[in-house]
Amino acid sequence: MVLKTNRYLINGRSLERIRNICELMVIESIKKVMNEYPSFDQCSMCVEDVYALALSRIPATYAHLGSIILNKEVTDEDVESVVRFAITQVADHPKHN
Repeated sequence: MVLKTNRYLINGRSLERIRNICELMVIESIKKVMNEYPSFDQCSMCVEDVYALALSRIPATYAHLGSIILNKEVTDEDVESVVRFAITQVADHPKHN
């Protein structure tokens, strides 16, 4: 996703295409495993909380969109494990009633 905002400009140069490559890995993992947790209600707030919690527990790896990443520091299995932890935490302690 490319953000359309001047907040990502420095001296007229756009930084919109620099992203944490783990973002999409986390999203795909959430989609893959969230239905395995019946206590996870999948509302917008809870999904966003899982996404944020999972990303905060994974080392960020930033790259220019379209770059070829030859060596991922984080494996799909690592991400899935962190996402499962995040889903359990959010399901056990949702920010809503």
